[in-house]
Amino acid sequence: MLTSSYREEEISRFLSLSAIEKKLLGSLKKVSSYLNYMLALVLVAFFAIGLFAYDIWLLFSGRIDIEKGILTILGSLLILWAAIELINEEIKHLRGGGFALEAFITLAIAALIRKIMVFSLSSENALDVLL
Repeated sequence: MLTSSYREEEISRFLSLSAIEKKLLGSLKKVSSYLNYMLALVLVAFFAIGLFAYDIWLLFSGRIDIEKGILTILGSLLILWAAIELINEEIKHLRGGGFALEAFITLAIAALIRKIMVFSLSSENALDVLL
Protein backbone atom coordinates (compact mmCIF):
# COMPACT_ATOMS: atom_id res chain seq x y z
CA MET A 1 0.00 0.00 0.00
CA LEU A 2 2.78 2.39 0.98
CA THR A 3 4.82 1.49 -2.07
CA SER A 4 1.94 1.99 -4.49
CA SER A 5 1.10 5.35 -2.93
CA TYR A 6 4.75 6.40 -3.21
CA ARG A 7 4.86 5.30 -6.87
CA GLU A 8 1.64 7.21 -7.65
CA GLU A 9 3.10 10.37 -6.13
CA GLU A 10 6.33 9.90 -8.08
CA ILE A 11 4.44 9.35 -11.35
CA SER A 12 2.25 12.39 -10.78
CA ARG A 13 5.35 14.53 -10.20
CA PHE A 14 6.96 13.19 -13.36
CA LEU A 15 3.84 13.77 -15.45
CA SER A 16 3.63 17.38 -14.29
CA LEU A 17 7.11 18.15 -15.69
CA SER A 18 7.49 19.91 -19.00
CA ALA A 19 8.98 18.13 -22.01
CA ILE A 20 12.32 19.89 -21.57
CA GLU A 21 12.46 18.95 -17.89
CA LYS A 22 11.65 15.32 -18.73
CA LYS A 23 14.44 15.18 -21.32
CA LEU A 24 16.88 16.82 -18.94
CA LEU A 25 15.94 14.45 -16.12
CA GLY A 26 16.25 11.44 -18.42
CA SER A 27 19.65 12.48 -19.73
CA LEU A 28 20.93 13.21 -16.22
CA LYS A 29 19.82 9.76 -15.06
CA LYS A 30 21.63 8.14 -18.01
CA VAL A 31 24.83 10.10 -17.39
CA SER A 32 24.69 9.29 -13.69
CA SER A 33 24.20 5.57 -14.28
CA TYR A 34 27.00 5.47 -16.88
CA LEU A 35 29.38 7.20 -14.50
CA ASN A 36 28.42 5.05 -11.54
CA TYR A 37 28.79 1.76 -13.35
CA MET A 38 31.77 2.49 -15.51
CA LEU A 39 33.78 4.39 -12.93
CA ALA A 40 33.35 1.68 -10.31
CA LEU A 41 34.00 -1.18 -12.70
CA VAL A 42 36.94 0.50 -14.41
CA LEU A 43 38.55 1.22 -11.03
CA VAL A 44 38.11 -2.43 -10.04
CA ALA A 45 39.70 -3.51 -13.33
CA PHE A 46 42.69 -1.19 -12.85
CA PHE A 47 43.24 -2.40 -9.29
CA ALA A 48 42.94 -6.02 -10.45
CA ILE A 49 45.60 -5.36 -13.10
CA GLY A 50 47.79 -3.81 -10.41
CA LEU A 51 47.28 -6.82 -8.13
CA PHE A 52 48.14 -9.17 -10.98
CA ALA A 53 51.34 -7.25 -11.79
CA TYR A 54 52.29 -7.11 -8.09
CA ASP A 55 51.83 -10.88 -7.73
CA ILE A 56 54.02 -11.47 -10.78
CA TRP A 57 56.67 -9.17 -9.31
CA LEU A 58 56.54 -11.03 -5.97
CA LEU A 59 57.01 -14.36 -7.75
CA PHE A 60 59.95 -13.28 -9.90
CA SER A 61 61.64 -11.38 -7.09
CA GLY A 62 61.69 -14.54 -4.98
CA ARG A 63 59.69 -13.08 -2.09
CA ILE A 64 57.18 -15.94 -2.17
CA ASP A 65 57.45 -19.65 -2.98
CA ILE A 66 56.83 -20.67 -6.56
CA GLU A 67 53.80 -22.85 -5.71
CA LYS A 68 52.08 -20.18 -3.72
CA GLY A 69 53.11 -17.52 -6.24
CA ILE A 70 51.58 -19.36 -9.18
CA LEU A 71 48.33 -19.95 -7.33
CA THR A 72 48.22 -16.33 -6.21
CA ILE A 73 48.79 -15.16 -9.79
CA LEU A 74 46.02 -17.46 -11.02
CA GLY A 75 43.74 -16.07 -8.31
CA SER A 76 44.54 -12.52 -9.36
CA LEU A 77 43.91 -13.48 -12.98
CA LEU A 78 40.47 -14.81 -11.99
CA ILE A 79 39.70 -11.50 -10.27
CA LEU A 80 40.79 -9.62 -13.39
CA TRP A 81 38.66 -11.89 -15.56
CA ALA A 82 35.68 -11.26 -13.26
CA ALA A 83 36.10 -7.49 -13.56
CA ILE A 84 36.32 -7.70 -17.35
CA GLU A 85 33.25 -9.94 -17.48
CA LEU A 86 31.27 -7.52 -15.31
CA ILE A 87 32.29 -4.58 -17.50
CA ASN A 88 31.20 -6.44 -20.64
CA GLU A 89 27.86 -7.41 -19.12
CA GLU A 90 27.25 -3.88 -17.87
CA ILE A 91 27.93 -2.49 -21.34
CA LYS A 92 25.42 -4.98 -22.77
CA HIS A 93 22.91 -3.94 -20.09
CA LEU A 94 23.40 -0.25 -20.81
CA ARG A 95 22.75 -0.94 -24.49
CA GLY A 96 19.38 -2.43 -23.60
CA GLY A 97 20.24 -6.06 -22.91
CA GLY A 98 18.66 -8.05 -20.13
CA PHE A 99 20.01 -8.86 -16.70
CA ALA A 100 22.93 -11.26 -17.07
CA LEU A 101 22.33 -13.91 -14.43
CA GLU A 102 24.71 -16.27 -16.21
CA ALA A 103 27.61 -13.85 -15.72
CA PHE A 104 27.05 -13.69 -11.98
CA ILE A 105 26.82 -17.47 -11.70
CA THR A 106 30.08 -17.97 -13.62
CA LEU A 107 31.77 -15.32 -11.47
CA ALA A 108 30.59 -17.08 -8.33
CA ILE A 109 32.03 -20.35 -9.64
CA ALA A 110 35.31 -18.60 -10.49
CA ALA A 111 35.45 -17.10 -6.98
CA LEU A 112 34.90 -20.56 -5.50
CA ILE A 113 37.68 -22.01 -7.65
CA ARG A 114 40.01 -19.20 -6.55
CA LYS A 115 39.19 -19.82 -2.89
CA ILE A 116 39.88 -23.54 -3.24
CA MET A 117 43.21 -22.87 -4.99
CA VAL A 118 44.38 -20.45 -2.32
CA PHE A 119 43.29 -22.68 0.55
CA SER A 120 44.99 -25.72 -0.99
CA LEU A 121 48.38 -24.31 0.01
CA SER A 122 47.37 -22.90 3.36
CA SER A 123 47.33 -24.72 6.66
CA GLU A 124 43.65 -23.90 7.23
CA ASN A 125 41.22 -26.41 8.61
CA ALA A 126 39.47 -28.51 5.95
CA LEU A 127 36.10 -27.52 7.44
CA ASP A 128 36.90 -23.84 6.78
CA VAL A 129 37.70 -24.66 3.16
CA LEU A 130 34.47 -26.63 2.81
CA LEU A 131 32.41 -23.81 4.30
